[in-house]
Amino acid sequence: MADYRFSAAIVSRTTGQSAVAAAAYRAGETLHDERTGEIKDYARRAWSVLYTQILTPENAPAWMRDRQRLWNGVEHREDRSTKRGTAQLARNIELSLPHELTHEQRVGLVCEFVKDEFVDRGMVADIAIHTPPYRGDGTNHHAHILLTMRDIDDEGVFGNKNRAWNKEELLEHWRERWADYQNRALETYGHEARVDHRSLEDQGIDREPTIHLGPNAQALEDAGIYTDRGDQNRRIKSNNDNLALAKKDLADSEKRLAALRRRFAAEQMEKIQKIVRAVKGLPQEPEQGLAPTPEPPAPVKQPDSPVRTPRRPTAAERVEQIQKTVHAADAFWNKPEGRLPSTSERPPEPPAKEPELPAEPDTPAPITPPVPSGPATRRRPPSSYAPIDKQNYAARAKEEEEKQKADSEREKDKEKDKEKEQERERKPDRER
Repeated sequence: MADYRFSAAIVSRTTGQSAVAAAAYRAGETLHDERTGEIKDYARRAWSVLYTQILTPENAPAWMRDRQRLWNGVEHREDRSTKRGTAQLARNIELSLPHELTHEQRVGLVCEFVKDEFVDRGMVADIAIHTPPYRGDGTNHHAHILLTMRDIDDEGVFGNKNRAWNKEELLEHWRERWADYQNRALETYGHEARVDHRSLEDQGIDREPTIHLGPNAQALEDAGIYTDRGDQNRRIKSNNDNLALAKKDLADSEKRLAALRRRFAAEQMEKIQKIVRAVKGLPQEPEQGLAPTPEPPAPVKQPDSPVRTPRRPTAAERVEQIQKTVHAADAFWNKPEGRLPSTSERPPEPPAKEPELPAEPDTPAPITPPVPSGPATRRRPPSSYAPIDKQNYAARAKEEEEKQKADSEREKDKEKDKEKEQERERKPDRER
């Protein structure tokens, strides 16, 4: 957005100002003040003045187009007023001009606006367009307009003050119209920049406005002399630049956060779709058969979840498992149909008579003992194992633990004795 400025002030004798001096300063000329007899010489400022012109209404005489005669005439008319010591001489309007436009385009813009809004209402307008200060960034193009405050009567002289020109509503109208004129010119000449006459607060812009330097401070700044107003404006611009950078960083961070959120949502949606496709692939009825089971999605490892390790069984649990295995084997071998008789228990076979064989021998299948869920099957009969007594085992385990504890205590005592011996060897002989 381009810069916008429309400021209005009164040139008054209350502050020691002169209409002739104000006109000479803005036009960069040398004028004679007939009221005081002084010469107002500002010709040295002519380098900064790019364009000057006086626009008058239709009923104005020709002498009002002469700058010296015009403003001396204003001074003489105020001398005849009842408040000549505090008389208001002229209205000063300052306008910022779009740097996007050329010089000729800026001149046409200013003259059109001044004619439509001031001259057509009966004011005489003295226009001066200045170049940007050479110490700036070259974009501070601006114009000064001095306006008369009295009507021109039928005799071609200044009459009474026109109080309607002092209304606040008219000033707001001028501010808005100046923004419209600039935006129309920018659009006409193909520029995207626009201006807004509203305050920064009304526009919702979080930026501190700068202050107006004024002619004296501006002259010192142009000469390379720093002023309080100039320092304040530099501080404000620095704060605004820092604020703009912070807002840019915040906007970039919000964009990155939004991109991460979209990526996370897409990944979650993809996982959900995989699960839905896997569920749809399951058989709907029992007779349809089993559909190929899709590969489950890769488990997402949670960074904060602890890794669970299988619990190791205790000694008592291992002993109990062994006992269950042994008892199961003993019970199998003690069954009548499953026990294998020894040689001494078998009846002697008659020597001459052979046993009768059935017509169709029905050989029973050999009985295979079940494999217990424990240690491997022993080669010798399980009946030879003595049952394990839990109490005796616990007593033996307790004795073994006490023995290990006693051995550990003895090792500690040996270490302490060894340290004491080394300490005595390090001490001098006289201290022993």
